[in-house]
Amino acid sequence: MASIYSSSFLLAMSLMYVTLPLSQSLILPPEQKLKMGMGEQLKDECIDLAEDNDFRCIYAEEATKGHHVGKAIFNGMAEAGREQTKIFLPSYVNFGGELERLMGVINTNSDILGGVLACVEHWPDVPASCVELVWPDPPAADFYDVEDPATAESQIQDTEMYVDKTLSGLGLCPFTKSMRLSALGLEQAGVQPGPVKIRHSAKIENLSTETAPAVAMAALYWGGVSDIIDRPEEEVATFLLVCPSIFTDFKTFFHACDNLIEKTNLLAPGLVGRVWFHPEYKLADVGYQSGGHAPPLEEVNNLMDSYLAEHPGAEKPSPEGLARAHDKTRWTPHPTINLLRPRQLNIAKEVDVKEKRAKVYPRNVVRILEAEKKGELEDFLDVSKK
Repeated sequence: MASIYSSSFLLAMSLMYVTLPLSQSLILPPEQKLKMGMGEQLKDECIDLAEDNDFRCIYAEEATKGHHVGKAIFNGMAEAGREQTKIFLPSYVNFGGELERLMGVINTNSDILGGVLACVEHWPDVPASCVELVWPDPPAADFYDVEDPATAESQIQDTEMYVDKTLSGLGLCPFTKSMRLSALGLEQAGVQPGPVKIRHSAKIENLSTETAPAVAMAALYWGGVSDIIDRPEEEVATFLLVCPSIFTDFKTFFHACDNLIEKTNLLAPGLVGRVWFHPEYKLADVGYQSGGHAPPLEEVNNLMDSYLAEHPGAEKPSPEGLARAHDKTRWTPHPTINLLRPRQLNIAKEVDVKEKRAKVYPRNVVRILEAEKKGELEDFLDVSKK
């Protein structure tokens, strides 16, 4: 009987509040309204509030988890350009204060995000948790000069050729055979091989012409993160995200990766691995250790002795050669972020595969230097030779 009375009570409450004005309906939190079938009224309340304050409204009811929220916020930022925007998140429960911390990351990086200032409001001050985005006048950063379709497609093809020719041809990744097959050798631990997928920032949907390049990068990143978490391994093993061409300067690129992209991962801690690649990657320019970067030279050098002991025919590299070859393991045709599944990374460390992880770094250095010595390296790195 209790369940009958409970259902009757909820029905009565829904009928009672479904037509209440905004000021009175705020006595119900958004999650309760959604459970009571009042989603349309809640959406209307959010839209009305935004319009009354001359804000563009994005109602992201589908954003239930942190990675969905990241996608909603940065896609919304990329679509808005410089139009004041409110992004409502009625289904997201902000238990750990992630939204407040994300606002700190956005505001700290405001200079590369076009000057945007962000704040968050919660029920009962607003119908549902809401991220507010405003831009100053004049713009605080250059707009993203979006690559034309032909250029974007050419850069995607370059990246495909990099996987098939450079990465696979030199054997730099023991788990990737081609664009069609990655995460190989982990099947015994239950990991299903899948394809490598490539995305380009120029193909972000509804991208505003007044979007800062770093905004496009963040939108590209969180779209990829959301997809790789939500899709099965056999559909996508890993993503290569080709970033805006403006990041051809390596320092500009890795500062955006480290200071913006890396720090937004508070929304999805431990759910995705990320690696930075660049046509001018140079570890010495970084000057610190951070997630996404190549391991320190000292670590690779320490691993080199044991590798050479097992491969007596290999030549010990000079310090300069070691640094040069180690950098080239992170060279790609265009600025790129690689998204990886943590489960694959963890299993790769444990599974007894032919190529132990500890051997990969020194082996790659030796292979690159051998190809360089034979005059073959440029053929592997030059993806223009289809």
